[in-house]
Amino acid sequence: MVFIDGQNLFKGLHRRFKTRVHPILLAGALAGEDRELVGTFYYSGIHDADVDQKMFELVRRRHDLIRRTGVEVHERTLRYHWEWSVDRDDVPPPWYDDAPKKAKATVYKKRKAREKGIDVALALDAVSAILGDRCDVAVIVSRDRDLMEIADQVRQQCSGKSVRVEVSYVSERRGDEKPLSGALSSYDAFREIDDAVVDLASDDFDYSHPLDGAAVERFLDDLSPVDAPDRSRPDDAPADC
Repeated sequence: MVFIDGQNLFKGLHRRFKTRVHPILLAGALAGEDRELVGTFYYSGIHDADVDQKMFELVRRRHDLIRRTGVEVHERTLRYHWEWSVDRDDVPPPWYDDAPKKAKATVYKKRKAREKGIDVALALDAVSAILGDRCDVAVIVSRDRDLMEIADQVRQQCSGKSVRVEVSYVSERRGDEKPLSGALSSYDAFREIDDAVVDLASDDFDYSHPLDGAAVERFLDDLSPVDAPDRSRPDDAPADC
């Protein structure tokens, strides 16, 4: 099973690739040909329609299409508060070698939307799936180090059982893969969402307007259905992901 932290994934993809991916295509790429994908779960905030109607409609259209692919979508309405924001065009990223210790930048007031409870819901569902024998492998799609506790919890409660908790993530920039995998050391395996994965899972729909029905149907027709897990598979068969 694949559990996707939607906002964490979106931010990483936007920073590095300036693009999106379809959750079901990403899950298929991460499961690979040797493992059976038995479930995909997507966790994301959605804008309050009374605060930002345009973004609410955009996200709703995307979530509706994601659901039509068989992915289980868990939404939380975003909460808003005022905060100061830095104009990133004024300063280089702090990890750049030539980034100064101090820099002048434009700061402005912005009403910021924040997610609440998404990571907790993802963690509970992933642990429940493993402990309930609904899958042998849980793939967590997130850079959030707090979610590493999922692997620790499974390891404590599943001693002697052949189960795995893997992580997949988008590196902030090329070259930081090894440092990040070190920070996520509790997972059983690491998979970077790189150019090859993005090419396989790219999302080309324009959600700012009602979707083209024919294009949606063509996309859905091209998908392989996700079947329920086969409880009778032999012990040496590929794991259920």
